[in-house]
Amino acid sequence: MTTNRITTLSILLLCCLLGACGTVNTTSTRTTPALDEVPDARLQVNDLLTEIFLHCRGVRLYRSQPSNLLEAQIVVANDGFTTRTFAWNLRWLDQAGNLINSKTDVWRATSVPAGGTVTLTDLAPNASAADFSFELRRSDK
Repeated sequence: MTTNRITTLSILLLCCLLGACGTVNTTSTRTTPALDEVPDARLQVNDLLTEIFLHCRGVRLYRSQPSNLLEAQIVVANDGFTTRTFAWNLRWLDQAGNLINSKTDVWRATSVPAGGTVTLTDLAPNASAADFSFELRRSDK
C-alpha cells in the first residue's frame, strides 16, 4: 500500500471516530403526521442502538389505563459481555408533529448489564400526544 493511501485511510478512520463522539441519534415512529395506525419503529431504533452495541427487542405505543394517555415502551437488550451505559430522551409530539413541552423531556442515563434487558418507559404529558421521538447518545455515567 502506498503512503498516500495509508494516510487517506487513516484520516477517514479518524474522521469517523471523531464524528461519533458527542453525537445524538434520533428516531421517530413516524415520517408523516400521525394517523390511527402505529408503525413499527424497531428497525430504526436498532440502527441507533447498534452504534453502541445494543439492540431493540420491542417498541410499544399504547393507551395507558385509566388515564387514556399514550405510553411508550422500548425494550433494549445487551448481548455483549460488558455492561453498556447510554442516555436516552423521549419527546412527545402532537397530531401535527409539533413538540409538546413535558417535564419528562430530560436526558436519562441507563445501564444494561451483559446479557440483560431494560425497558425504557415514558407516559405522554397530555391527551394531545399522538407520537414520540426517541433520542439516544453515549453516556459515561
